[in-house]
Amino acid sequence: MSTGVRILDQVTRPCKVTKVKKHVFNIVLTQGLNRQIRRMCGELGYNVQKLKRIRIMNIELGNLPVGQYRKVTDSELKELMRNFK
Repeated sequence: MSTGVRILDQVTRPCKVTKVKKHVFNIVLTQGLNRQIRRMCGELGYNVQKLKRIRIMNIELGNLPVGQYRKVTDSELKELMRNFK
């Protein structure tokens, strides 16, 4: 994954993978293709059993329940806008 994986007739951008436990990994994407992590893992012979998004760009999701949302703070919004310039 650190060099990209061929899925959907294209090679993904490299991503950072860190092993947390024997069967647990943190994966940081630099693009967001549909079902990208599941498809990349499938191409490499792995089966994703559980997937949890922990951050979107600079916005940490914390313990936000599935299907819920929260307001973005002023500082998060400023940082997000800086990233798009």
